[in-house]
Parts: sequence; C-alpha cells; structure tokens
Amino acid sequence: MQNTEILSIKNFGPINNAVVRISKITVMIGEQGAGKSCVAKLYSLFSWLEKALMRHVLTERYVTQYSRFRKTYAAYNGINGYFRPDTELRFDGFHYSFVYENEKLSIIENNQDGNLFNIAKVMYVPAERNVLGSVEHPTRLRELSDPMMTFLDEYDKAKNDIKSGYKMPFGEVDFEYDKLNDIPKLKHKNYEIKLSEASSGFQSALPLLLVSENLSNIVRDNSAKAELSDKERKALQKEVNLILSDNTLSDDVKMASLRMVSSKYRYSRFVNVVEEMELNLFPDSQKNVLYELVADAYKLNENRLVMTTHSPYVINYLTLSVKAKQLAKRAEGLEDILKRIYDVVPMSGMINADDLIIYELHDGTVEQLKDYEGLPSDDNYLNIKLRDTNSVFDDLLEIEEDLDSYDERKSD
Repeated sequence: MQNTEILSIKNFGPINNAVVRISKITVMIGEQGAGKSCVAKLYSLFSWLEKALMRHVLTERYVTQYSRFRKTYAAYNGINGYFRPDTELRFDGFHYSFVYENEKLSIIENNQDGNLFNIAKVMYVPAERNVLGSVEHPTRLRELSDPMMTFLDEYDKAKNDIKSGYKMPFGEVDFEYDKLNDIPKLKHKNYEIKLSEASSGFQSALPLLLVSENLSNIVRDNSAKAELSDKERKALQKEVNLILSDNTLSDDVKMASLRMVSSKYRYSRFVNVVEEMELNLFPDSQKNVLYELVADAYKLNENRLVMTTHSPYVINYLTLSVKAKQLAKRAEGLEDILKRIYDVVPMSGMINADDLIIYELHDGTVEQLKDYEGLPSDDNYLNIKLRDTNSVFDDLLEIEEDLDSYDERKSD
C-alpha cells in the first residue's frame, strides 16, 4: 500500500482553495493561469525540502528563519510572487508536515511509514525544455531559469550515462550521443541528424525521456543501498554544518554546495514532475511518450509521476491505460486475449485505476475528476472544449443555411 502525500493550498496565486492528494500518477488539467504549475511546483518544492531535511542537508531552523522558504526556495522555483498576506499552505509528506501560515513556515516531523530513509530524487521538468534540444551546446546558454539549469544538469548526465541504444517511442529513430563533440543525434535506418536539426517534437521529447529513463533506472538500481550508516550520517552532518556556518558564502552558493553534498547519497524513490509532456507532439506520439513515463513511474512502488497537460488526447490515453489494465487482470492466463490487449496498450504502459487521479483547475478551485468504474469521466474540461468546437461548427452551418435562404430570396 502506498503512503499518502497531501498538498493543501489557500489563497496562493490563482488558487483560492484546494486539497490535492498525490497518487502514483497525478494529472492536472485547466486553462492557462488556472494554477496547474503552482501545484506542480509546490509539490516539487516540498518534496525536495523533505528529502533535504531527511538527509540533514538542511536543518529545520535554517529553512524556517528569515523568510527563506519564500525568498530562497519558492523564488528558486519561480513562485515567490504568488504569495498573499493570507496565503496558507500545508504539505503532509512521508516524513514531515510543512505548514505555512501568517507568512511563516513551520515544520513538524511526521514519518508515516517508519522508514527513516525513504529519500526522493525530485525532478521538475519545465515546459520550456525544448530550447535545450534546439541548440547544439545548451550548456553555453545564458540566463536560463534555476529549474532549467537543474534540468540541464540532469540532461547532461543522462546523455553521458545512456550514450546510445535508447530507442525513441516514435519516429523509428535511436538516440546516440557524440560525447567528443557534445552532440546528441538521432539515427534512422536511412539517415542520421543532429537533435538541433530535428523536428520540435523530438527536441521537446528527447530531453524529457532521457532524464526520466536515466533517473528512474538509477533510483531503482540503487534503492536497496539507500540507508546510511551512523558514520555516513555523521560525515554528512559535518559537511552540512561547515557549509551553513561559512559566512563567506551566499545563500545561492550554499544551496549549490548542499545539493552537491546530497548527490553523494543514494535515493529510494523517483518524483517526476512534468509540465506539458505533449509539447509539439502528434497525438500518437503523445501516447507513446506517456506510456514511457508511466513505465518509469512503476519501476518502484513509491515513485510519483505528476503531470500538467492541455491535451485531451493525454486524458483519453490514460483512460485506455486503465481499461487495458482492467481487462488484462480478467484475461490472466488467456494468452491469445492478452496479446490482443498488449497490441493496443503495452503492459508497461498500463495503469491501476487506484493509482490515477486527475484534477480540473478552474475559477480558483482544484476538483478531482469523477470516474466511472475506475475510468476517468468523459465529462472533463478538455473534452468539453472539443465538443464546443462541434457546437460552434453547428452554429456556422445554421448561418450558412440562412445565407442560402437569403441568396434564394435575392435571386427571386
């Protein structure tokens, strides 16, 4: 059984009141400015803080003093401007509860599962990631946001770790990395091109897929070694104390140094927060990328995939994933039927109904999408907008009929 993480938000940016339960796969839909990124970034921030506290990379006192939560950590995620005087936030994680009210943060030990070292590797994937694929040497880019710089670091590691042999889930191309010249390439049976020369869909999807694949594998393969010995804990605490007590370092340098110390230790779960995974992708390609991300989420029990999306196709493909899983359970032992199911949805892309939650954001609220027998409801914001198109087209057809009538009367 999974542990439960709950994020409560009041009067923060466009959100007036919301309670969001984070499941294995959590999806948020809504128009621009509805608050999808607010939720995603807050969850990413609190998950990172929880990990940092568990690893003794940060102390509770350090985080809560001098408005650092807002001025340093929220600012790093680009959400410091969303705070209001009456903002209230609460995040109940695996090991800590964070409460922000009256413009102050307090931290309470929680420890839901008794595992003192359930440590998350947190990756926030910005929507603007396609810029990293559109240039030959993204490390030379200047004035990238802090989250983009963090993602770029992980992208560089993924390119070096994977190097070649990764097959893109669309386009019949493989990834290959020319390390000497720092050039990622796409190889087709008939041609080979640099990623910077490829279509925008590849430029958006490849960094996302490489980072997700690499981090999920690293966390999975090292999960058994996540626990630290007393000696390791003391060594880590000593390094942290040296950094925090060095008054010659700025807060930014301290944060960078603390992240470096933290990277020495192993993780036990992967938190993947992805903004608009569908960017620049044909619907069928959206499906295949989605199934790759779902497969990464299921590599460990406590992994999390949190996504924002504007695509009705993504919601429909999630429905297919849940339905296929339901049918596969019923067809256990019936190989011919199972093969037919896997031809529609690969086994690695299937989702347990209880693992999926979809939220709709509108008018300052966040509401869980209803389901029917475990399947996401068709009556959702994105499908309604598609139906609106048909309704508007009907209106135009009526106007056309009126014009035809007018033309007939005029000709008479």
